[in-house]
Amino acid sequence: MAGPPGWRVVHRPVVDSTQAVARALLEAGEGRAIRPDAALVVHGGEQTGGRGRHGRAWTSPPGNLYVTVAFPCPEGPRLGVEIGFVAGVALVETLAALGFGSDARLKWPNDVLLGGAKVAGLLLESVADADGIGWVQLGMGVNVASAPPPGVVPYPATALNAHPAGDGVTPEAVLDPLLGRLADLTRQWRARGFKPVREAWLRHGLGLGETVGVRLGAERVFGVFEGLNPDGALILREPSGDARTILAGDVFFPTPGED
Repeated sequence: MAGPPGWRVVHRPVVDSTQAVARALLEAGEGRAIRPDAALVVHGGEQTGGRGRHGRAWTSPPGNLYVTVAFPCPEGPRLGVEIGFVAGVALVETLAALGFGSDARLKWPNDVLLGGAKVAGLLLESVADADGIGWVQLGMGVNVASAPPPGVVPYPATALNAHPAGDGVTPEAVLDPLLGRLADLTRQWRARGFKPVREAWLRHGLGLGETVGVRLGAERVFGVFEGLNPDGALILREPSGDARTILAGDVFFPTPGED
């Protein structure tokens, strides 16, 4: 596929990881031909060394979608965090357009759930190109044909093909509209700022107004998910009544009696 206007798309059947390939291309100077409002896209048919957050291994068999979108970000990594929320909204809106409707929801900060099980994840990394210019690499993995079986990952997982709306869907059928929606939303974000993105994320967010748990390393905290602050941090109302702002962590939904 050609991708959105001005975007460069590189496809490789097998990669170590799309993040690693994108980084190597930028370090080799490939970003010089890309406009400041465009992006470099690396699509891999299979990954042999996929990674999730915190360096976790990411199972990457053929049949799923593995893509990295690298955006010029000379403003610094803070804006890169906002790109993660833009991408989450783009993913759920793409799945809705493919027929999954409101079953696709966002789990803070960067997971997409389908029917309560993880179907996609995002990974943000900051890199510098050959000229020292900052870029944000947005890695996206979508379970299209298969998902990790129970016991392999510590959470329920699903794949698009396991749902009626996903019967026969291919990675390419997801990638094309996803890049188009991502291009539209990043253009709007650059023009209007983060507030509309935050509002859109909250419309699709899971657990708003409910009790959630957050893993902060070895610590677990519980409280009511009250929303996102202007920078995208999670606002948690603890049992004491105090509001706690959480910048990073893994949200989970406690079972009765766990909180």
